[in-house]
Amino acid sequence: MTVGLESDKVGSFRIIEKIGEGGMAIIYKAIQPSLKRTVVIKKLKDPNREIIERFKKEAFVSASFSQENVLAIYDFIFASKSYYLVMEYVDGHDLRDIIDFSAPLPPSVAALIIREVAKGIEYTHNKSVIHRDIKPSNILISHHGEIKLIDFGVAKDETPSKLTLTGMIVGTPSYMSPEQANGDPLGAQSDIYSLGVLLYEMLTGVKPFLGDTNTEVLMKIVKGKFPSPKKYNREIPLRLVQIVKKAMRRDTDKRYLNASEFIRDLDHFLPWKVQTDKKEIFSQFLRKFETDTLKSSEETFKPSRMYQESTKKFWYGTAAVILLFLLASFQIHRFFENERFITMEVKTNIQPSSIYLDGNLIGEMTTQSKVFENILSGDHQLQIRGKGNNGVYQANYFFESGKDVTINARIPRRNTVVTVAATSNPSGAAIYLDGELLGNTPLTRLRLRSGQHTIKVLVRGHDTYVDQINLEKNQSYHLHYNLSPINSH
Repeated sequence: MTVGLESDKVGSFRIIEKIGEGGMAIIYKAIQPSLKRTVVIKKLKDPNREIIERFKKEAFVSASFSQENVLAIYDFIFASKSYYLVMEYVDGHDLRDIIDFSAPLPPSVAALIIREVAKGIEYTHNKSVIHRDIKPSNILISHHGEIKLIDFGVAKDETPSKLTLTGMIVGTPSYMSPEQANGDPLGAQSDIYSLGVLLYEMLTGVKPFLGDTNTEVLMKIVKGKFPSPKKYNREIPLRLVQIVKKAMRRDTDKRYLNASEFIRDLDHFLPWKVQTDKKEIFSQFLRKFETDTLKSSEETFKPSRMYQESTKKFWYGTAAVILLFLLASFQIHRFFENERFITMEVKTNIQPSSIYLDGNLIGEMTTQSKVFENILSGDHQLQIRGKGNNGVYQANYFFESGKDVTINARIPRRNTVVTVAATSNPSGAAIYLDGELLGNTPLTRLRLRSGQHTIKVLVRGHDTYVDQINLEKNQSYHLHYNLSPINSH
């Protein structure tokens, strides 16, 4: 089997499949035959000394943990010049997906989730370990109704009297405490602050501190001023708003002293019956989340018009852009007489997103519309990748010299399976995947297997388009093909 390893085994563990990949590691699902249990194996890639030390720290700091809300570490392996971490397998979703698709969450569910995470933090703090990187992607919810805190790779393990770190900022900016953002010593209350940010985002669907750059976000965190969650969601009970604000106090003297105080207030807010039935509540919530996600994805893949009717205001604006472009082009052509450029305006439904032309990053979008100048005319492949948990829009275009273009790209949301929508101009094109006819455009709700594929698109009177595409697992795509008439260029 091909899973990116030289062998389908790591030690005594048998690899089943690759299930993810990040900047630091590749994640595999595996079986431990001796105990007949499913596990996760994290393989460190491109190791350097600093990354290896972080990897080892995650193993050794987590090895002694035994608490229901903290992911269990089973083994640490060095084999064939590679490092592996063997961990508990959680069948479910991370909180990042859930927030992106379902926020704002019901107040009782959000409070219940954060209560379980806080219990895990209470346990690790009692062992003198600060997590320092609490964020949605580090929290898993299983189909069995379990909440698991993961990734202690940047955790600090010290004696109780030295539960701090000075001089280095680590963690994810949006969820940092003011002292963490400022590079000051950290304590248990730093994790409490991050829990407050997490609860705020679950209740509103919005992060409390927003900015175009990490530096801007960090500056706002240090100042400590954020909108009340009530601004975004009037249905949040006042008592829960008070809990959020106390957890996120800039002044540590006014913040919850420890996780136990935080849990106590959550216990007073949550009815006893809700606390008792937590696993069933989480299981039902996850089932509803998956059902709603699939429904919303099917609606997302309804073909959209690539060129919509324009208003006079738009055309006046476009005329101004073209005029400026022509003036700039005059100067450019003094140096590049044989080159012909166009201006491309891209409009997307999801921000932020990254814009690639022929595989090269040409810019980031943080607004609904952005103009890219000095694009060479001719054939190009455009790809727009939504950040975080959003999908991919991919299209081929022929940019005719002297004709500026506006592209309306609808980025699908990521799903739990590889889901594809395909449209074309003109419509009615036959779509072949690895030689097999899928149908004629527009096509929606296609469920395809992940991996490398050959796409062929053809319609009478137009050039046939053939391309290689890599469909990533747990991703969704909108593929658009702009077919050129035969002999048009």
